[in-house]
Amino acid sequence: MFTFTPLRFSLIIILSLTFFGTAIAANTPKKTSDVERITIAEFQTLQSSGETVVIIDTRSSSQWQHAKDKIPGATRVTTMEELKKLKNEVPPDTEIVTYCT
Repeated sequence: MFTFTPLRFSLIIILSLTFFGTAIAANTPKKTSDVERITIAEFQTLQSSGETVVIIDTRSSSQWQHAKDKIPGATRVTTMEELKKLKNEVPPDTEIVTYCT
């Protein structure tokens, strides 16, 4: 498991959004406030649960290139085409976590 300082990890996860894969497929939230937020502790618990978790990094190319902290294994999605492709690859019952800074 990777480690980040609490401050860095907080900055990465502060805007984290969690929703089920079915939300992408059928019921995509219309507003940010419609998406459940999770804490750092909840994210760590989810990662260590043994369940499949897809982590999506939504930062722009510039933000991503200059970032010192990146979650290992996260998938970068920067276009609608990439999101549509991912939607078709992720099983509906998969937990998805998005993050940016």
